[in-house]
Amino acid sequence: MAPVRETTTVTPPVTEDNEIPILLPQHITLGEYIFLRIAQANPKLKTVFEIPGDFNLNLLEHAYSPLVTHKGIKLINTCNELNGAYAADAYSKAIDGLSVFISTYGVGELSAINGIANAYTEYGAVLHIVGTTSLRQREEAKNKIVNMHHLTPNHDPLSPPDHDVYKKMVDGVSCIQESLDKNISNNITKIDKVLRTIIQERRPGYLFIPCDVPDMITASNVLYEYPFSPLSQYQGTDQAHTVLNEITDSILSLLYQSRDPTLFADCLVNRFGAQKELNSLVEKLPDCVKLFSSNFGRNIDETKSNFVGVYMGAGSSDDKVRLLFENSDLLLLLGLYDTEMNNGGYTRDFSKAANTVIVHPDYIQINNAIHHIKQFTGEKLFSMNEFLQNLTEKLDTSKITAVKQSTYQYVPQNVHVPSKTDSSYCPQSMINSFFTTYMQPNDFFIVDTMSFSFGVTDIKFAPNVQLLSGWCYGSIGYAVPATFGATMAINDLGSNRRIILVQGDGGAQMTAQEFSSFIRYHKILHNFPKVFLLNNDGYTIERKLLGPTRSYNDINGLWKWTKLLSVFGGVEGETHDAYKIHNVKEFEEQLGSGNLGDSSRLQFYEIIAGKFDVPARVDRMMTAK
Repeated sequence: MAPVRETTTVTPPVTEDNEIPILLPQHITLGEYIFLRIAQANPKLKTVFEIPGDFNLNLLEHAYSPLVTHKGIKLINTCNELNGAYAADAYSKAIDGLSVFISTYGVGELSAINGIANAYTEYGAVLHIVGTTSLRQREEAKNKIVNMHHLTPNHDPLSPPDHDVYKKMVDGVSCIQESLDKNISNNITKIDKVLRTIIQERRPGYLFIPCDVPDMITASNVLYEYPFSPLSQYQGTDQAHTVLNEITDSILSLLYQSRDPTLFADCLVNRFGAQKELNSLVEKLPDCVKLFSSNFGRNIDETKSNFVGVYMGAGSSDDKVRLLFENSDLLLLLGLYDTEMNNGGYTRDFSKAANTVIVHPDYIQINNAIHHIKQFTGEKLFSMNEFLQNLTEKLDTSKITAVKQSTYQYVPQNVHVPSKTDSSYCPQSMINSFFTTYMQPNDFFIVDTMSFSFGVTDIKFAPNVQLLSGWCYGSIGYAVPATFGATMAINDLGSNRRIILVQGDGGAQMTAQEFSSFIRYHKILHNFPKVFLLNNDGYTIERKLLGPTRSYNDINGLWKWTKLLSVFGGVEGETHDAYKIHNVKEFEEQLGSGNLGDSSRLQFYEIIAGKFDVPARVDRMMTAK
């Protein structure tokens, strides 16, 4: 008979996620503690992505504890570790908080590292838990040579292998790494440190857990006597308030003096969870303040009369948009992420402005003065949310008077001209135009790195559309498992927002097996994506760069895409619908009405695109480089 654990009734603070007292044992396993602490760090989280392996099975078993399942947490397998990391990154962005992926020692964590590098580059708050060799095995390795499975041997065959060889690889792709050990008190501290750092940095972090550690026993009272807090040691202090107010006042002074101010919102605003605060600021600003968004951000209501367009230097919506931005006398740049795929190949130009303010999560720069928000300890004085909220609250719109007002607003044009090729494939110009009319408020729009992604600037977004991409890191195939991760998040939230994926055939061949997860988990999902797979028979952007007819830019173009979901066990008409669109006429007949079925099952559209057809601005971007 198993021992009976002593219990105590703990009444945590009442929230939507935990409205009733729970019977909590006085002592719980560290495995249970980890999952419960994760639930505190992100109460919205209901999905933990994982791939099982012998070094993490012990931890995974604790996810089935009634204490954990009471929180609604479930384990979800992905098809491989790379896809799991991609899915966790997208889950984090869709749910606006921490996500979790669990892999096993060596073979698992190394398969995931490319996806973790993507999350680091693209600012995804992913906790990567790795099950490792046991404390006993690590201790034995100090004195004798034991070459184990999943562990690479030492260069010197007369020396023992290094059990931390893989941990040493992740420093450049994560914001924090901690290994648990036999000291329970230290482990509790490390767990909180990792969670807090990931949430503050919005970048992935690692928790390495030896396979015998999850069964260790710890007191449960820590969970509610010391509830998890994501705040840094500085937030809310007098020092932080003083710095925040001084910076805010300086920025507002420049805004009140400006005759032609511009507000530019980039992707780090929403990737740091400050979209709500940005919306409030934009709503309060008078129409005479010009609004622009970035290629990665697209986080300003594009139906507002003072929204001008997307600015990215030579890749801007058009030259009028570029000039209106660059000739402003004040540039207020929020959440700036300066990377070539977001700044038109470094063709952004801030030089003409009399005053430039750059608001980054780690620092705020007012002309040549840099204010470090991130302190030497690694923690921050205040968050992007706090800054934008303070700026909005202190903003006196009556003082914004001496300004010029622009009435120009970029409107994407249907540039498709009927051609003899219309009977052979669907041109990208027409596909772009379709999405401008198809887009609805609150859509979740996922676009892989592909030829189509260069034309997204020419799609007008409806209000509150959220764009998800991996364009900065640029690992093709990201979007298929990312769509699965986002779908899990949106379903966990109980949301009915539409999920739309645009995916290239070349990238899809990298990660296509994750489409099978929509079939596997069909019964627990209520909201499925609409998938538009553009089949242009290979790597079209690479053909544009070099070797348009070379075999290295070819793929196996014989895949039967519309049969794929059935191969994965799906039943057409029950788990999914699949259509193949060969040309302009079929495109108009199938998609022209915009009525593409409901979201109760996956809708899959294979669209034949031109092998060498790319959005017009591709040439402009490449010329700029």
